Amino acid sequence: MQTRKLTVSLAFSLAVCLCAGRAAAGDGDLRTHSQVITAGDQEFVIEVGGTDDPENVEIVMENLGDTPVVNPRITVNGLYDWYDAESMAAEITRDCATDEERAMAIWQWVHWKRFQRSPHDESSLHPVRAMNGYGYGICGHTSSWIKALCRAAGLEARVWEIAGHTVTEVFYNDGWHMLDGNVKVFYTARDNRTVASMEELMSDKWLIERTIHPRDPWERGEDTPWRNREFVRYLITERDNWINTGYDIQNRRDYSMAFTLKPGETLTRWWGPELGKWESPDKGALAPERYANGRLVWQPDLSKIDLLDYCQYEPFHNITSTDRDGRLPEVHVDRPQDELYDRASRFDLVIDSPYPIIGSRFWGGIVKHGDMATIGFAGPGWGSGSEVYNFRWGEGAKELELSLDPAVMKNAPLYSYRLVFQFTDSAKKEQSSGLEWFKTVTDLQVSPHSLPALSLGRNVVRWRDESENPRKVRITCKWRESSDNSPPGIVSKSDCPASFASLMPTLRWKAARDSDKGDSVADYQVMVSLRPDCRWPVSMSLYRNVGGPRCEWTVPESFLNPGTTYYWRVRARDSRGAVGDWGEIFSFSTTGTAGAE
Repeated sequence: MQTRKLTVSLAFSLAVCLCAGRAAAGDGDLRTHSQVITAGDQEFVIEVGGTDDPENVEIVMENLGDTPVVNPRITVNGLYDWYDAESMAAEITRDCATDEERAMAIWQWVHWKRFQRSPHDESSLHPVRAMNGYGYGICGHTSSWIKALCRAAGLEARVWEIAGHTVTEVFYNDGWHMLDGNVKVFYTARDNRTVASMEELMSDKWLIERTIHPRDPWERGEDTPWRNREFVRYLITERDNWINTGYDIQNRRDYSMAFTLKPGETLTRWWGPELGKWESPDKGALAPERYANGRLVWQPDLSKIDLLDYCQYEPFHNITSTDRDGRLPEVHVDRPQDELYDRASRFDLVIDSPYPIIGSRFWGGIVKHGDMATIGFAGPGWGSGSEVYNFRWGEGAKELELSLDPAVMKNAPLYSYRLVFQFTDSAKKEQSSGLEWFKTVTDLQVSPHSLPALSLGRNVVRWRDESENPRKVRITCKWRESSDNSPPGIVSKSDCPASFASLMPTLRWKAARDSDKGDSVADYQVMVSLRPDCRWPVSMSLYRNVGGPRCEWTVPESFLNPGTTYYWRVRARDSRGAVGDWGEIFSFSTTGTAGAE
């Protein structure tokens, strides 16, 4: 496929409004950029101003052409290609060189991309379904996702049930290593270098007792005694720990975000819960902590397409279209029913979505000149489904508006449904029965984590599809720029010696600066690692927040070895919650076996 790159500056965008545009706005107002796509692989640039990442609001994909667009996908700055497990794993492990790095990258990605809630959808045990549609899951989900993503990255992994909790082990460096994507923890072995295995943990509770189990990405203090005991109890009772392969039923499936954007169809995705609807409201009135909505609207111009090309029907269903015989309405009975052939004519209008379907509405015009004109609602494998409309009395034309929410929500979240139209004609009438026009609106749940978000500065937006025919698609991004709170600056200077005799050294640094008037640094996070890039800590207990603006932190007992070089870095959070970037990476060496300074 040919790649076409188009860079659009703010000043230039209005001049090329036929193919791209950005609405001018003041700071905090809604900003818009639209781009018409005509190539199967096309890039364009959106510049975002302000002092921090923007509030992403909406992204819209409209098929303006007369042909279907197959498997469209959008990435921003090389991110959010969550099309299938392989593309997810490739993105997560892009800069990894070893199996250990790949395993740790997958574990970190999973535990920062979800929160605690169980979807009412068994297919959410697969990372593609879960992370695109929901963004939440419990321990069984995270373990299943890690296993699936490890498999896609070429790693061996297995899931353990530990009597009240579920975790994953990944095989690398000739051994198994336990990674808990739900509690966001691993346990460092007694060598203070490697991630412990389940076998080690089941026989050595001290490895668990010395480790913190933080609930919050920032607040990373000591465990309460009961919380620590909870994880000790989970792990050391080896008699009720067992390897569970049951999750493979879902995580081995080839789920993907494949779908076809039909002519006249628009997919809108929001970063917020714009519809106020989510899966499984039978769980009660409590909405998920974070979720978002989308909407798939199909209102084709039936004078430009043959609708039957997008429907399911069999030759014996006795149905045809204006494109095929010149008669109206647009889709209608082919040959009138009679005494010898009284089977109703039928066609199924199919709506597919890569996201969970949580509601639907239908508008349309139907014509009846026989004994029957009905509409049914059916999910996959439901036959003709359940009747949602019956033009029971009289004949002629009628315009309809139907809410299909009850039919959708009484079932588990759907990814496809059919509207089943059945008509009969009378041989005594010249007119035909059928469908004149329609519009479907399908409500979706989406995970805001998965959407192709713009960030501060230059954003390279890439469109790809797998269509063989020409396409004409309009992409519209909407966002609000942020300038009201700048994050703190980086920590760029250490105030420590190059080496310590102590194995509990106190690390000190020069304070970060906050450029906002009246704002100040409220807290720091510190990470100590064996790696020069500080990709992950020695232990979760060496990834902590200080709890205030003081510029020092003492490494806890038992995690450092003598004669070893360690690397560390710090980042700041201000009084309004803005978090700065990680600062410079510093290093120190240990020379002795003493305790705290």
